[in-house]
Amino acid sequence: MTAGQFISFGPYCLIPAERLLLRGGEAVDIGSRALDVLIALAESAGEVVGQRELMVRAWPNLVVGDGSLRVTIAGLRKA
Repeated sequence: MTAGQFISFGPYCLIPAERLLLRGGEAVDIGSRALDVLIALAESAGEVVGQRELMVRAWPNLVVGDGSLRVTIAGLRKA
């Protein structure tokens, strides 16, 4: 993905290069970890993204439990 590209889905527009999620033109504050997970999923649309890969993207160089990913994805679903 190059600078200036975006991914739109439903009322949302994700601009990975700017680390920005918009809903109806308004910025959505979902947190940096959730944004990392969302970008990884959106960039891999149509492909299976493993739990470990998501955890490495969201928590690089950290060891966290599986619950952290579950909580982060639950927050994305609420948004």
